[in-house]
Amino acid sequence: MSSLGRRLPICSFVRASVISAWLGTVATCLMYLAVGDIAAGPTVSTPWWIAGCATGVMAATAAATPLVDERAQRRVEHAVRVALQRRILAADTAIARSQLPAAGRIVSTGTDGAAKIAALRGSFVASIVAAATAPLIVLVIVAVAVDWALAALLLVLVVLAPVAAGGVQQLFRRTSADHRAQSRRLAGEFLDALRGLRTVSLHGRTAEQAAHLAAESEGQRRTVMRLLLGNQVVLLVTDIAFYGVVIGTATAAAVHLGTTGDLDAGRALALILLAVLLTAPIDYIGQFFYIGMTGAAAEKEATALIGESGAPVPAAPRTPRTAPVSCALRNVAVTYPGRETTLSAVTLDVAAGETVVLTGPSGSGKSTMLALLSGDLRPDTGTVEFDGAPADPRTFTAVVHQNTYLFTGSVADNLRLACPAASDAQLWTALERAHLADEVRALPHGLGTELGEFGTGLSGGQAQRLSLARALLCDAPVLLLDEVTSHVDSRSELLIADTLASLAGHKTLVLATHSPGLLSLADRTLDIGAQL
Repeated sequence: MSSLGRRLPICSFVRASVISAWLGTVATCLMYLAVGDIAAGPTVSTPWWIAGCATGVMAATAAATPLVDERAQRRVEHAVRVALQRRILAADTAIARSQLPAAGRIVSTGTDGAAKIAALRGSFVASIVAAATAPLIVLVIVAVAVDWALAALLLVLVVLAPVAAGGVQQLFRRTSADHRAQSRRLAGEFLDALRGLRTVSLHGRTAEQAAHLAAESEGQRRTVMRLLLGNQVVLLVTDIAFYGVVIGTATAAAVHLGTTGDLDAGRALALILLAVLLTAPIDYIGQFFYIGMTGAAAEKEATALIGESGAPVPAAPRTPRTAPVSCALRNVAVTYPGRETTLSAVTLDVAAGETVVLTGPSGSGKSTMLALLSGDLRPDTGTVEFDGAPADPRTFTAVVHQNTYLFTGSVADNLRLACPAASDAQLWTALERAHLADEVRALPHGLGTELGEFGTGLSGGQAQRLSLARALLCDAPVLLLDEVTSHVDSRSELLIADTLASLAGHKTLVLATHSPGLLSLADRTLDIGAQL
């Protein structure tokens, strides 16, 4: 079992499901024995009573087991998605996020993969354990109620029959891995195609892209067909092994012992019925391909993605201090993986309440310096200081990026991302400070107006001012802004500049910008290209 499987909170559900199946097996055996007695002789009260009770237990276990399995599946699916979310959120720096797998793989693991793991761990494991042990219960009852020597013979056959099926099954093990890899690749290809649809269309490459996706889809179809072929071969072998050998032997023994008088007709009939229960494991052999092997492959992939320990989301409690504080970079150096050094032995000092604007050509390191101050990057060497001492940047800063993400949800939802406990009055105050309150009031449902992904429903300038309002709601002592007016209209640029001017002296502001309107706000301007 993988480390992910061991961490799933479903042990009690698995035990309950297995015990329920065992009770159902015992009840079924007793009912078959009673049916044999009733069919062979005159009506008596005891067999009818036993049959009635056994039928009631069978009905109860048949109803309870699916309910237990369904709850276990929900638990597993939830646990996998939470662990995946924690893994993603634990990538709290730009370099850590760059090491995450492709988005298509993450989406596939969180949706299709989580469902397959839930089917495997939530119900299939309990079912296969119950089915594998059910023949032992049946054989004990055969030994007690029919004949112990016959029970021993059937035990040997029951043990040997899966060996043949297992040997054939090994021939198709790689097929499941190929199917899973192709499914993941296809999910990634379609996600990338959707994201890049506009670019592909503008370059006139839609036909080539369509042909590529068609080829990937055909590869997926072929792996599915190979998986189905392997499944049918294994089913054929197991059917022959169990039905032809186990049930055939039991039936022949029942007929022989019945004709010789060593076994009465009722027990002979019961023996044949009980032999059918010995085939319980083969009901799950076919499911092994659809649930077992694909679920195991999905679990292996999820374990590799999530990690052995399921990294917790790093805590970064917001400091209650809202008065401006100083911030500094001390001899910091940063090198992105696979690239030349971006910053080397850089020092930056910003006084409490000061407004500093960073200028310079693209690639000079402005965004990297802001990322260091925000905690989005960690320096290879040197320190990041606040109020004169090294500290976690996330406890002191709020950030507005050039393209700050707005989530699908209401205006209020997007604001409360920064402060979940904020009241509506606090939301309106932040919107007023960002010069967006009147425009939100004009929306169909005000704060409750639903926005689409990336802020669909707002103009670019409105979306950026909403991002600024969200940062203001943090009420952090240091506000970092990275090219916040590069993609907004002139009116929004003036409104953003007015908001920042009102913060002068009340917060420490560090801006990277080329905007003349924002440059005029600076207490000090640093040309990063010239500095480096």
